[in-house]
Amino acid sequence: MDNQNRCSHQWTKLDNCVPNWGQTPTPACPPKNEPICPNPVCPTNATLTMCTPLQVIQPNPETVLVTVSIPAETVFTLPTKALEIKKIRKNLKITQCRFFNFTPPVCGIQDNPKLFLGGFVRKDIQYSEAIRQTACTVEGCIKDFVIDVPWTCVIDLGRNLVIPPTLFNQQQEYEFSRRKSLPCGFAEKDKLLSSDRSEFNMVSNEFFNPLPKCKLIFSQINEMDDALDRVPLHGGPFEEGLFRKVQEKMIILVQLRLTFETDFCPPTNCNC
Repeated sequence: MDNQNRCSHQWTKLDNCVPNWGQTPTPACPPKNEPICPNPVCPTNATLTMCTPLQVIQPNPETVLVTVSIPAETVFTLPTKALEIKKIRKNLKITQCRFFNFTPPVCGIQDNPKLFLGGFVRKDIQYSEAIRQTACTVEGCIKDFVIDVPWTCVIDLGRNLVIPPTLFNQQQEYEFSRRKSLPCGFAEKDKLLSSDRSEFNMVSNEFFNPLPKCKLIFSQINEMDDALDRVPLHGGPFEEGLFRKVQEKMIILVQLRLTFETDFCPPTNCNC
């Protein structure tokens, strides 16, 4: 017994020991403070802004140059109170360039091709934050703040473009004729000539229309920023003030190049 008491690896089963398979599992719940992402299927905009292009040029059948002016406006809040904005660096980013071709006319009316554009402007804002001040001086430090300002628009490309048509899928049914004997009451020379309703035959044509390639050629951003909540700097010079909320208006000038595949020629639509 004395040797057993000194044995460090001796194991003794406890009476209240419950095996793992007999325990009720604890449900795994997400933390209460975890942010919930919005439903991605909910639309952010029901109606998109229609932009009239400044210029649409087609130098050759494969290329279309589109120049458009896009207005944008946003209100953002700086992380801390700013004395003044020192510098703003801007970069235009395009996340969507979707071309919609001509559609079949309805009641003799045909819509124009459209170009859906979407993206954002990356803004790197450097501003000064007041640390201490006197009646005639202000001491501060430089802060940096990056924000993405989204924008969207739809461009009407007009009726003068010569572009490859959109080919639509087709499904065609066909049947075989059948010659069958008639029941009693008909002459022996008479036969039933019709199709067999127990069969179903179909030919399906599926066309993979190529989308045009989109390339950003040039962009220009003209902006105006105004402080909405500017208040005087307490204890500082009388003309100085602090603000956080900024209203921004932008005119975005964009030039794009659309490149089409003109050698797209399905066997059913060309004499090859």
